[in-house]
Amino acid sequence: MSKRQQIIDAIKTRLQTIKIANGYSTNIGNNVFEWKHSPVSAEKASGLVFRDVSNTIEIGVLGRFRWKLGIEIEIITAGGTASADIRKMIADVYKAINADIFWNGLALNTEQPEDEMQIIQEEKTIAGVLIRFSILYDVPAWEM
Repeated sequence: MSKRQQIIDAIKTRLQTIKIANGYSTNIGNNVFEWKHSPVSAEKASGLVFRDVSNTIEIGVLGRFRWKLGIEIEIITAGGTASADIRKMIADVYKAINADIFWNGLALNTEQPEDEMQIIQEEKTIAGVLIRFSILYDVPAWEM
């Protein structure tokens, strides 16, 4: 299994721990999807979709490749407190990432995330956020 896949598996496992029972503020970990193609319905439940959207070469040591793996996380929720809830979910995701920025020894570092939030108020308030961050990791040349 490639190191990239191992990191993706570690991300999914970590995000699935985001539950109130584990000391987080939300239970977004109950609805975690990798590369979900159909949209998450905020009407049914809050949901989190994550994707590895890029993998670019950084400067590394001779005989090894240093990859910068770009990750995007989309979260959507709805309801009267959607704006406050989405902020709690963002904080929970950041807390989960920070629990181990080396991803069980698979990565060299996790770069600081950024996010963009959007709120739509129609019949029901719907809030969404896109979180982006990168994970740096080394592998032997020509591997991922």
